[in-house]
Amino acid sequence: MIEIARFADVYEAEIAAGRLKADGFTPTLGGAEHAKADPLILQALGWIRLSVPDEEAAAAGDRLTDLRSGAESLEAEAEPQPLMVPDRSLPAKVTIGAMLLAFLAGR
Repeated sequence: MIEIARFADVYEAEIAAGRLKADGFTPTLGGAEHAKADPLILQALGWIRLSVPDEEAAAAGDRLTDLRSGAESLEAEAEPQPLMVPDRSLPAKVTIGAMLLAFLAGR
């Protein structure tokens, strides 16, 4: 196993390992379980170590570099504009009042 990266955040390391696994690599995380149990020990452990088998090291390192550089980042979409609904509060009140008046007058 060859270490290809270190992470200061256990969850960032898990995301990277999961992505590499989805790409067909077989990553392992060293120290992740200790860091989850006691976050203060993380620095003493030397951070979270992401390792892959020797034959996958070069390709996995290149893939991780590509992901960190934003090779697959999504473009920011324009924020959707709120749907403009006409204000019908006054006509609704007048209609309800007129219906109530007609009901009372019909008695």
